[in-house]
Amino acid sequence: MNNNNVNWFEIGTDHPQETMDFYSKMFGWKFQEYTDMENEYYNIIEPGNEYPTGGILGTAGKIAEYSTFYTLVSDVDKVIKAAKDNGATVIWGPVTDKTGLTFARLNDSTGHQFGVFSAGQ
Repeated sequence: MNNNNVNWFEIGTDHPQETMDFYSKMFGWKFQEYTDMENEYYNIIEPGNEYPTGGILGTAGKIAEYSTFYTLVSDVDKVIKAAKDNGATVIWGPVTDKTGLTFARLNDSTGHQFGVFSAGQ
């Protein structure tokens, strides 16, 4: 994993099982339930990978469904400031989970969603 590279992607869906079934059939993705979150979450393991590279969040109708990517950065707060200086808006975050990952989701200057995360700030 390298800073400033896309290192994670996420699909938010009201229908996680149907979504997993679809991508399993399409691309051979495997899934692991991730239980350290408040929401229903499944790690995605793509063929040929030993470790997860993405996730599926069960949104339970609480937020709009989405697909997005996350870029690994050294300092989430610094990147949020730079993004805002360049016309981005913050959707939510930054938040730090139980494992020490800090992440945020933003809209770029033209409204496209993206995320940033760091491992232990």
